[in-house]
Amino acid sequence: MTETILIIAFFFLCYRLVKNMGKSFPLFELTALLYVLQYGIAPMLEYKYGELGSMSVPIDQYLPFATFASLSFIAGLFVFKPKLKLKLLQVDPEMASALGRIFFVIGFISSFAMLILPESLRSIVTFFIILKWPGVFSLIFSEKKIDKLFVIIVFLEIAVSSILNALLVEFIVFSIFILMYISLRYNISTKIKITVALSGMLFLTVYQGIKAEYRRVVWEEEISFEEKIGLLSELITFSSIQETFNEDIDHNDSVLQTIHRLNQGWQTSMVMDQVPKNVPFENGAALMEDVVSSIVPRFLYPDKRVVNDYQRFNYYTGYSLNSSTSMSIGVIGDVYINFGFYGSIVALFLLGMFFSRISLWFYNSYISNNMLNLIWLPFLFSYLIRPGNEFYMVLNHMIKALIVFFIVRGFLYRYLQRNLLNKQRSIETSESSNYH
Repeated sequence: MTETILIIAFFFLCYRLVKNMGKSFPLFELTALLYVLQYGIAPMLEYKYGELGSMSVPIDQYLPFATFASLSFIAGLFVFKPKLKLKLLQVDPEMASALGRIFFVIGFISSFAMLILPESLRSIVTFFIILKWPGVFSLIFSEKKIDKLFVIIVFLEIAVSSILNALLVEFIVFSIFILMYISLRYNISTKIKITVALSGMLFLTVYQGIKAEYRRVVWEEEISFEEKIGLLSELITFSSIQETFNEDIDHNDSVLQTIHRLNQGWQTSMVMDQVPKNVPFENGAALMEDVVSSIVPRFLYPDKRVVNDYQRFNYYTGYSLNSSTSMSIGVIGDVYINFGFYGSIVALFLLGMFFSRISLWFYNSYISNNMLNLIWLPFLFSYLIRPGNEFYMVLNHMIKALIVFFIVRGFLYRYLQRNLLNKQRSIETSESSNYH
C-alpha cells in the first residue's frame, strides 16, 4: 500500500511540475518531487535492488515513516501557496539587464576572492557567489543579445565544473530553474520540456555508471583539465550508454549507482536505528537550538551550531565520519530526533506551513508589485529543495538570503531605477530637440 502511494505521488508531482512550467513558478512542486524521489522512491528501489545492509532498518519500518513524513511536509508546503498571476510583460528588460550584469560581475569577482580569503570569511563570500544565480535568471528577461551570451557562459561554466569535478547536484538544480524561467519568458511546448527532462535523466544515469571510477581518480590524484576530459571520454563509451538500457536491474551498474546516489533515506534509516535505542529523543531541544543558532550572530553566541557537523551526525546515526567529512541527517531526520514517528508527522506539516507562509509573504510583498523579484525565489529556498540538507542549514541560509535581498533592494534597486529614469529622460529630451 505504501509503495503504491509513493508511485502515485511521484508521477502526479512529475505531471504537476511539467504542467505548471510556464504558467507559474513551480518551486514547491520541484521540492515535493525531490522529497518523494529521494526519501521514498530511491530508498524503495534500494531495498529491492541495492546492496544488502545499505539501509539500517527493515523496509516495513522505514518506508511508512518516510512516506507519511514526506507527504505531511509537502501538504504543509501548499497550504499558503500564492496564486501566481504572472504579468511578465511588466518586467522591465532594461532593469533586468542592469541587475543581472551587476550580479554576474559580483559572482565572478567573489569566485576569485574565495581563492585568497581566509577560511573564516569564505562563508560570507559564498553568498555573493550564489548571486550569479538570480543574475542569470534576471538576464533571461533582457532583450539584449550580449545578455543571452552571459546566460550561456554561466550555464556552461556550471555544467563543465560540475561534470569534471563529479559534483552534479548544483548543475541539476540550476538546469531545472533555468528551464522554469525560460518557460516563463518564451512559449515552450510540453513536448520540449519532456524531451529535455528525459535527456537529462539519460545523461545522469549514464554518468552515474562511471562516476565512482571517475571520482576516485579525480579526487585522489592531481590531474589537469585536459586529463579530466580525456578520462571522461574513455569512460563514457557506446557500451556504457548501451548498459543503461539493460533490463536486468540487478546487473545494471548505471541504474544501481543512480538509485544509490539519489537515496537520502540511508541517513534517516540510521537515525531511526539509533534513536531512541541508543540516543534519547530531544523533545524539541535540538530544533530550538537550530532556530536560535540561525537567528543569533556568532559573536553573540560563540557556541552556536556548525553546519554539517560530523560529530552531530555520528551522535544521531551511530556512524563514524572523520573530521574532514561533512554530512547531515536531513530535515526529516532533524525532526525525527526531536519528536519520533507520530510527532514528526505533525511537526513536518507545521514546518511546511511555515515555509509556505514565507513564500506567500514574499510574493504579496515584493513579487506582486515587481515581477522581476521572482528571480529571488531560488536564492531564498535553494537549500530547502535539496532533501539532504539539515533544517539549520535551510533556515540559516534563508535568513541570510533575506538580508542580502533587503540590502540589494534598498540600495542597488534604487540606484539602478534612478539611472534608468535619467537615461530615459535624456533620450526623450534628445528626441524632443530633434523634433523641434
